[in-house]
Amino acid sequence: MPKLVANDIAVMLKKRISSGEWLEDGRMPPERDLAVEFGVARNTVRRAVGFLEDDGTVVRHVGRGTFLTATNPDSIAATVARMEGTSPADMMEIRQLLEPAAAAFAATNASMAELNAVREAHQTACEAEDMPNFEHWDAEFHHRVFACCRNDFLKEIHNLMRTIRNQSPWFEMKKRSFSEERRQTYCSEHQTILDALLHRDPESANQAMLAHLKTVERNLLGR
Repeated sequence: MPKLVANDIAVMLKKRISSGEWLEDGRMPPERDLAVEFGVARNTVRRAVGFLEDDGTVVRHVGRGTFLTATNPDSIAATVARMEGTSPADMMEIRQLLEPAAAAFAATNASMAELNAVREAHQTACEAEDMPNFEHWDAEFHHRVFACCRNDFLKEIHNLMRTIRNQSPWFEMKKRSFSEERRQTYCSEHQTILDALLHRDPESANQAMLAHLKTVERNLLGR
């Protein structure tokens, strides 16, 4: 078996936390016990637990141990933790439900300044010279469309989805599917969405966003 690194261990620990392990007393095993279990040095486990502390999954108390921040499986924090394992297929289904509606709301509710911010993200993405820069501004385009909705709850749902999609496995999947031809296609489809927003046409914005997400789904999932 390949040697485990801190990031691998952090992912495994999160899955175990999400499944309800250690929920009864809300406390994780000592780092020395986890190091023996995973067959790694203690400092590797310490780094892994540090990742969980950074994202709010656990909190460490000197001399007492490491505790889960969400001991209630029905809490918002626990629900969010379980969502980190969302499959790409499930994510695309949810995006196709929410984002076309968000685009329609944006066409109706956005101010001109907000639409100009969407236009700026689109233009910057089209001018990007490398994949990471394009991906950043591609995501920013969608983020700014949600911001145009004037619905804070919907915007925060998108922020959660965006956080999940920024994890390493998602980026690697997008990297594998990326090509210059596809980048040009995405830019063209974003332009169609932007045109619908600027014309204050909610139905066209809805349809353009759905068509774009269908393209993304085919490229990412091959279907």
